[in-house]
Amino acid sequence: MNSTGKPLIDAAIGLKPSRYPVWFMRQAGRYLPEYRAVRADHDFVAMCKSPELSAEVTLQPLRRFDLDAAIIFSDILIPCIGMGQTLTFDKGHGPELNSPIRTLKNVSDLIIPNAEKDLGFVGDAIALTKSKLRKDQTMIGFAGAPFTVASYMIEGKGSKDFTEVKKLIFRDPAIFTNLLEKLAETTILYLKMQINAGADIVMLFDTWAGQLTPDIYRTMVFPVTNRILSAIKQEMKIPVIYYPGQGSDKMYELSNCSADVISVDWRTRLGQAGKILREVGLNVTLQGNLDPQALLAPEHVLRKYVNDLKLEAINASRNHIFNVGHGLLPHIPPESISTVIDELRKC
Repeated sequence: MNSTGKPLIDAAIGLKPSRYPVWFMRQAGRYLPEYRAVRADHDFVAMCKSPELSAEVTLQPLRRFDLDAAIIFSDILIPCIGMGQTLTFDKGHGPELNSPIRTLKNVSDLIIPNAEKDLGFVGDAIALTKSKLRKDQTMIGFAGAPFTVASYMIEGKGSKDFTEVKKLIFRDPAIFTNLLEKLAETTILYLKMQINAGADIVMLFDTWAGQLTPDIYRTMVFPVTNRILSAIKQEMKIPVIYYPGQGSDKMYELSNCSADVISVDWRTRLGQAGKILREVGLNVTLQGNLDPQALLAPEHVLRKYVNDLKLEAINASRNHIFNVGHGLLPHIPPESISTVIDELRKC
């Protein structure tokens, strides 16, 4: 197989990349003063719906840093808009969705959106962003995995204890399953639209899967999630990244996972993740898993963390894509991103 000319894609599919690929989850965001300047004048959802604004903030970190990928500026809850809910990000709180989904009728009332018509602004943003990238840079599209998106739809907002989600799982599992199925269908259409617009690879975020018992994850959640991964792989012929959330427990349930890349949270060592995945029969690339708070460390300490992670990655899997274990935080100094990239470019 010949090189694609994109280090991140080569690493994802098991080829030797021309250089160590690096990007950062939430690399377009509040830690950048230029992002804050745009955000000060615009509502968050309005930014997501504007291809021009979305492309602008997606490109901001690439103007500062020598990154190997752009991930489109959006939110995992954007598909909920197309399904019939109203999404808001008012000051002082995180995302909120009106009319929480807790009954069979609530699920039945949700629509499967026409991705191009109802959510096509994301595709337009991808096309606009990609036109500004170098040929060796990768365009990443993404979506939330069904469980993680469902958790917001059921709770109506973010949650610490996921009481309404768990109540539905344990009392009305059929309703919960119906919601996941509807989300899976929507997500497949949504990701296909992004790929048709120019995404070179897509990532599926299951941020809150760590809230589930391994049995519920294995029997009720992961089969639906893997159907999305498999559909994209088989029908669109591009690589996919899966983030299974916190910790290593869920990795034991990934034996038939269709992803090319597993993104690892910082709570799990890369070596441990690779060992588990090999035990269940997967030969995949790993992504991650620097603790984003490590970017607060003094420069010499941060460089050591980067080198330690590089050393651990050598025998962990077939390839490694450098990233944080989850998204960059608002108080991260941009200079630390430059330090990480500088250390990686010494390879």
